[in-house]
Amino acid sequence: MISGNLDFLKALKRQEKWLSGIVLCGVIFLIWSWVHSRTSMVAWQTPLRYEGGKDVAFVLAYAKAFMDGDIFPVLSKWVSHLNAPFSANWNDYPVTDEFIYAAMGWIGKGIGLFPAANLMVLLAHLLTGLSFYYVGRKLKYRLAFVFAGAVLFTFFPYSFPHNLVNIMYSYYGHIPLMLLVSWWAFSSTTPQIKSRKWSIAVVIAAISGTFNVYYTGMFLQFLGFTVLLHLARKEYRLITFPLLLIGVTVASFLIMNADTLSYTWFHGQNPQAIVRNLTSLDKFALRIPSLVFPQDHHRWHAWAEYGQSHYFIPTMIEGEKKGGYLGLVGLAGLMWLTGTSLFRLLQGKLNLIPIHAWQILWVLLFSLAGGINLLLGTFGFVLFRCTFRYGLFIFALVLLFLVRQLSRKCSPKWTIPLACGIIVIGLWDQLPPKDSPAEIQRIANFMKSERNFSKELEAQLPQDSMVFQLPVVAFPETRPIYQMTDYEHFRPYLFTRHLHYSYGTNKGRRDADWQVVVNKLTPADMIAKLESYGFGAIIINRKGYEDKAVQLLEGIVATGRSIIADNGELVAIKLKPMAKPILPEIPPFYSTGWSLDEGTHRWAISRHAEINIFNNDKKPKQVTIKFALITLKPRNVRIGINGTTLQTASLDNTNAKPYFELVSVTLNPGGNSLFIDTDVPPQYPGNNDSRKISFGISGFMIKEYQT
Repeated sequence: MISGNLDFLKALKRQEKWLSGIVLCGVIFLIWSWVHSRTSMVAWQTPLRYEGGKDVAFVLAYAKAFMDGDIFPVLSKWVSHLNAPFSANWNDYPVTDEFIYAAMGWIGKGIGLFPAANLMVLLAHLLTGLSFYYVGRKLKYRLAFVFAGAVLFTFFPYSFPHNLVNIMYSYYGHIPLMLLVSWWAFSSTTPQIKSRKWSIAVVIAAISGTFNVYYTGMFLQFLGFTVLLHLARKEYRLITFPLLLIGVTVASFLIMNADTLSYTWFHGQNPQAIVRNLTSLDKFALRIPSLVFPQDHHRWHAWAEYGQSHYFIPTMIEGEKKGGYLGLVGLAGLMWLTGTSLFRLLQGKLNLIPIHAWQILWVLLFSLAGGINLLLGTFGFVLFRCTFRYGLFIFALVLLFLVRQLSRKCSPKWTIPLACGIIVIGLWDQLPPKDSPAEIQRIANFMKSERNFSKELEAQLPQDSMVFQLPVVAFPETRPIYQMTDYEHFRPYLFTRHLHYSYGTNKGRRDADWQVVVNKLTPADMIAKLESYGFGAIIINRKGYEDKAVQLLEGIVATGRSIIADNGELVAIKLKPMAKPILPEIPPFYSTGWSLDEGTHRWAISRHAEINIFNNDKKPKQVTIKFALITLKPRNVRIGINGTTLQTASLDNTNAKPYFELVSVTLNPGGNSLFIDTDVPPQYPGNNDSRKISFGISGFMIKEYQT
């Protein structure tokens, strides 16, 4: 009888967990749908944000590449519909959380790209709520408070300005899970090998490595402190667990970046693909007032106006500030946590200071402007540019502390009313203004114009036609050109299936340099050159020209070519491609370690120098490479390509120029890196030359290998 009752109670408890989780998802869905006014099919067909360019276009284009089957997670990224007449190389730009884009693209095959984008944003909110809920229940906090905390964490102000714009940052739901695992690792009783808790921790570590590197980086820092703590306490047996988690997380991260890492290994680094500098580490750093004051559009007008007039406007701080606000509930929890921690500190009871406080302290030390992250940047580590994003960890820690304290101290009869009050106050405080039907209609009308333009273009051109896009813009992360924002050249790509566009390959590999040359030609010469390459049309973005491309269009129309599509911003001109087109020639590029060209020769200014050679064929080819080397001082050199050594030699400083002929060198499709290494560092040559130089090269020549 007793056993039967226990089984019934266990089953009831399991049902309670499932039902409360379902209710939580329902509440999140209703709130999200209300805020974004996604209550009709028309609204769902319209993405949350779409300006034609900026980061939204990048997100949608990345998802479309998965939708079209051009790319697949983890594998090399070559997008056949971009960088015509070649394929776009996306291997230099690391995207750890590419399963988000892949899922968006795969779902888009069934329901369309734009509804899939909205669905993925909603899914991010649902997973965030369920993650916080799981952690709270795992820690045996009261259900009502866990429910309230999950709702507020889901709708943290940070999530709204990022939603579709930077969707990878909207997937922060695993942060509570990472915190839970870090607490297990800090504990003096770590999980037993292959126990349920051990398995859960390993899975969470593996998942953490597949999401955004910012979140992964902080998780690894917490685990690293765990190792140091156990070493300091001489608890050597306890370091195995956090070291295992670090290993799993790093391995997962490396797997997700296998395409970028392997491509860099074989083709050398591409420093232009992602540009980070020391200034940006300070510009986008976390600042405490941004956690306290809301940005504009807050319901408490007096509080928002105070923040504007006393912080945001007077300081005129550039960079991203939106989304750091902790909210009234979060600030209350932070004050409670701070007071508790200071009280324990004054008592001398450091062991009673909540772990939440220690972790928040480290987040602040690392993330604040002028903090440890900037110090690391002075040594060249500039990966974590936007540390304001670590406000998410502070909010998660504060909410989990608040839920814990309320679960311990609140009277049972006040639990439900207090939890409801927290939800009401928190949502009133944190939710942005509701999306207006007029804004949704504006985006829908804009997209209709984009779709009509693209479909007309596709209807006027043969299948698989190539389209050259003007003005020529590098990819990714470039400055606006007049009124044309970054990524606007993706606009027609999002709405077509059978066309190939010239835009969209990673800058720095020089496979698109020929476009810059064409861009400088007269309209008549440009038309002739593009038609010889096989291009069937030109698209001009008027926003990229000071005169709205009036002069350029007049010159093109004067050649007898006609306009086939025009939506006011984009205009397409049909060309007459040659029946047997040729490929653009891409000359070798002196990339790493070289001084300026001196006409007959150029000098290396380091021990390692590289020359990028592009193979515009779709399969490997054999070539012969010839050049001469000179040196100011005897040295040994090692010559190779794509990481493989081809020849070694000794140079002396006589007048004779050693001539090298590398026969039957294999060039892979796309970029290849010929490198020259030396064992002697560069030195000053004298003659008032301020450079330090090592060896010089002249007579560089490549020709097809003849068997």
